[in-house]
Amino acid sequence: MTTLSKRILVVEDEAIIRGSLTKLLERHDYEVSDAVSVKAAITKFNLNEFDLIISDLRLPGGSGAELISLAGAVPVLIMTSYASLRSAVDIMRQGAVDYISKPFDHEELMQSINRIIGDHQQRKLANINDDQPLLGNSPEILHIIQTIRKSAPTAAPILILGASGVGKQVIAKTIHNAGVSSDKPLITINCATIDEDQLKKTYRLAEEGSIGSLFLSNIGELPMIFQKTMCNLVKDKSLRCLASAKTDLKERCEQGEFCEDLYFAISVVTIKVPALREHSSDIPQLTDYFLDRFSVELGIQVAISPEGMSALIQYDWPGNVRELKNALYQASILADPETLISEAMLGLASEDHTDTQALTNNSSVIPVTADLSLEDYFTNFVLDNQAHMSETALAKKLGISRKSLWQRRSKLGISRSKI
Repeated sequence: MTTLSKRILVVEDEAIIRGSLTKLLERHDYEVSDAVSVKAAITKFNLNEFDLIISDLRLPGGSGAELISLAGAVPVLIMTSYASLRSAVDIMRQGAVDYISKPFDHEELMQSINRIIGDHQQRKLANINDDQPLLGNSPEILHIIQTIRKSAPTAAPILILGASGVGKQVIAKTIHNAGVSSDKPLITINCATIDEDQLKKTYRLAEEGSIGSLFLSNIGELPMIFQKTMCNLVKDKSLRCLASAKTDLKERCEQGEFCEDLYFAISVVTIKVPALREHSSDIPQLTDYFLDRFSVELGIQVAISPEGMSALIQYDWPGNVRELKNALYQASILADPETLISEAMLGLASEDHTDTQALTNNSSVIPVTADLSLEDYFTNFVLDNQAHMSETALAKKLGISRKSLWQRRSKLGISRSKI
């Protein structure tokens, strides 16, 4: 039987909260590490080694939300002193697995953490993302597929360029699986969090011939002190080098911010991945794929309504395919069996409305501001409207199911008798 670790990283600058949370987690048999900022977290630790990262939103030197993109597949739970509807929507859109408001209830917090870690470890065991294919029939994606077909059978290093969430890791896995070294493992290194020990371990694996392909994620964030050593590793003929970056590395070289030798070593072939809004015709195919996967995972049949699909196609998707996947996953979890995912359940903001207006889409309800918490908004909306609206109408206007409405009523102590 495989035993999985239960490691949690707490990123919090307030010593009292950090210590209290650490003690709480340790009492529940979690192995806890801590840091006071995003910079300290990525300097001290390899984020991929954790099962969960719990971070305050406001930290010295930057936002805790920065950890979402740095953590890769590791879920990030955001803490905030006062959760507003708008900030909560923003946090979830960026890819956070959940958020909690300070001060938090210990029992509810542990229930949330246990659920998140359980889900994450199941995914690790099932390797749920390992076989995600490169999908799309747009000219942009077909061009990428053609480039992969020609370059994958060779030993040429490939640089994959694109914004966060476009699918650079999926492309790297596709190249590896189609390459001559697919019988050996694909080793992924997040260059934004690499340390000297990890670099030495990778060198040893390369010398032993244990690496098929080496995927250097976020190569543009690799510290200068490691770039010469990495250049020598990349030139090792026993492995295939794949790398990804969010920015133009050639320009970084001209500015003296990136080693030119390393750039030429990793970019024999370059693949530029477009933002999702630039190939929106692929959204229906991506949506069908994700909903099929979520249906299997959740044990229910999940489908989307025509207006929901139209909203997906029209949305700008700043978080690209990752944001699409997260939006569909959240909607699938909230959906009742045999209920189509509606536009309201997706919680997408239109260009002419704020996030909160898009969620309510009703000018007659109470005004929503950035300072109004989710719980306050829900309570006020229900109490102000239940006298003249049925439960079905309330649930529809809130973009949730009748079951979810009842559950939230029970949690917040709001009964029909309070009319």
